[in-house]
Amino acid sequence: MSLNRAVVALGAVAVVGVATLGFSIPFASSKGHPVPNASVTSGSTWDQFAPAKDCWNDGKPLTAKQQAACVAALNNQIKGNALPTVEAGSNGTLLLNLDKQGADKGWSAFTLGNTNGTALVSNTKEQAAGPIATSSLFTVDQTTGAVSTTAVVRMVAGDSSSVYGVWQFEVKQKTS
Repeated sequence: MSLNRAVVALGAVAVVGVATLGFSIPFASSKGHPVPNASVTSGSTWDQFAPAKDCWNDGKPLTAKQQAACVAALNNQIKGNALPTVEAGSNGTLLLNLDKQGADKGWSAFTLGNTNGTALVSNTKEQAAGPIATSSLFTVDQTTGAVSTTAVVRMVAGDSSSVYGVWQFEVKQKTS
């Protein structure tokens, strides 16, 4: 009698296991490929974020049409104040990191603004870059002498011939 119960229980566990596996595999595969994240460390704060909308193509170069959609999404992020934000002291440092899947393509980082912005990281295949002085982000207006308290940083995986992904975030100067 007890042997039959054990066999029935084992059969029930097997059925539940197969049903779970049968559901899990299609569910997981429908979620797409992993997306590399960028992360920023400022002092003791660490923030991580995904590529901007329309700015990652599963590790393949973005087509011209995809690049146009990506640029539009990046601009909308800025216009809509929807950027991931990192706070940093005016005399602090930032450490930038890009997951291996994006870093393997080579990547660079720069601020937006002025005519060309400021290069922060030249094309590298290292995952981490820094420390980057935050004082280089907060620029002085030459006519008014006012110091900016925000900067938009853009990280781009790829080079001048192929863009694979784009991440952007805003750095806000901490108020004392």
